[in-house]
Amino acid sequence: MPERPEILSTARPTAIRLWGFLFLVVGAVVTGIGALMDWATLGFPGDERGALDVAVKGVDVWEGKVVLASAVLALVGMIAMRLAQRTGTRRALAFGIATLGALVISVALSVAIRAEARLGGSEGLDELAGGLAERLGEDPGAVRAQLERQYGEQLRVDLGPGVAVAIVGGVLIDVGGALGLLWVRQRAEAPAAPGQAEASPTP
Repeated sequence: MPERPEILSTARPTAIRLWGFLFLVVGAVVTGIGALMDWATLGFPGDERGALDVAVKGVDVWEGKVVLASAVLALVGMIAMRLAQRTGTRRALAFGIATLGALVISVALSVAIRAEARLGGSEGLDELAGGLAERLGEDPGAVRAQLERQYGEQLRVDLGPGVAVAIVGGVLIDVGGALGLLWVRQRAEAPAAPGQAEASPTP
């Protein structure tokens, strides 16, 4: 017989459950903040004053959107894990949360390692032209063409703090998922209460 959902339990949470909850919540919030922060500043090498610099936020690129979505899914997974009544389901959700943390780390790290290649060149010029066009109230295509004629595709890419913040958040989510796995194992190995059958893992 399945256990009652953990989220309905009035028992005092174990240390593993409490720390897992804290790591997950803080990790998801930190990851989300990181995705909304600047991941890079694009400009031209000859522009010493940075008059044409444009900030690129995490959510401006697909990697940042993946990071933000992973943070939201980690929170959803945590709630689902507390609502789940079977050990196998809880274990799968905890593993999924840990995987989301690893995904955040790998995606953010990939941007940090190859920032010049990822955000420079033609795609970076598109971002830069879009930002300048919005600032000047002009057509992005016309701004891009003018920039390309004057500067080519030689961009300066300065890594922003949002990437590092997202990586820290991913580590916290990963730790939270690992603690979730330990919590599931702890509950599965705990003796059943009198008159209550222990939850059996799903096949």
